[in-house]
Amino acid sequence: MDLINQVLLGENLGYIKKFSYETIDLIYIDPPFYSNKIYDDFNDVWKSLEEYINYIEIRINEMYRTLKKSGNFYLHCDPKASHYLKVLCDKIFGYNNFKSEIIWDVKSISGYKSQKKGWIRSHDTILHYTKSNNFTFNKIYLEYDKEYYKKFKRTDKDGRLFAYSNDNVMYLDERKGMPISDVWSDIISYQTRTRSKNYTGYSTQKPEEILERIIRSSSNKEDLVVDFFCGSGTTLFIAKKLNRNYFGCDNNPNAIKITKNRLKQINRTKSGVLGWL
Repeated sequence: MDLINQVLLGENLGYIKKFSYETIDLIYIDPPFYSNKIYDDFNDVWKSLEEYINYIEIRINEMYRTLKKSGNFYLHCDPKASHYLKVLCDKIFGYNNFKSEIIWDVKSISGYKSQKKGWIRSHDTILHYTKSNNFTFNKIYLEYDKEYYKKFKRTDKDGRLFAYSNDNVMYLDERKGMPISDVWSDIISYQTRTRSKNYTGYSTQKPEEILERIIRSSSNKEDLVVDFFCGSGTTLFIAKKLNRNYFGCDNNPNAIKITKNRLKQINRTKSGVLGWL
């Protein structure tokens, strides 16, 4: 079965096993969070923590086999289970292949949870692992804020703006931007922007900006990007938009329908019919 650029319905373990050894460049997964809740789109209720961890472990073990030596693996989770999942991934990938714990500030502190006793949880965790130190990584930058640009008041004889820093000359046209740290506070959750034209209505949809950041930094054009819990298809949508190959699967027929519709819209865009979502 040719899995490249496919979106398939079914239990993901079978599809993971179909991939050959070290053939995937980037894996991003956003599995159930052990919330013990029933959502509109899937059931996240477990008999025990052990059952949940065992379910995840079996699948990540298989994903590890499929990941290239130069590949990247991202696991999106939250504080309910992130510490258990990090220990699990340390065991599978090796502690030295742990690269980052990315904290995504979801900026959602209103509603019921704002009334709960204790500190308000307002972040997700994204664990980043590789199989070696020879992994793909393209450093990306954010645009500087307006205050930073105000420093460049001087102009040299060629018309280039510059500023002094510790007696060194900095030229504005040589500044790449602000390197991105492991705390992402500039991306807003769909929980607080449900009217966004990018929101599909899928209950756990992640912002396109998160996947664009991960895919741009951790893969190159024509690489294979895979999401074995594809949900609303954001990973695949961005991968295709950025000229990557992709594969995704989900056991929810509605998720597959949403994903395929989003991918079709990219095809329509390229023919000039529709703008980007």
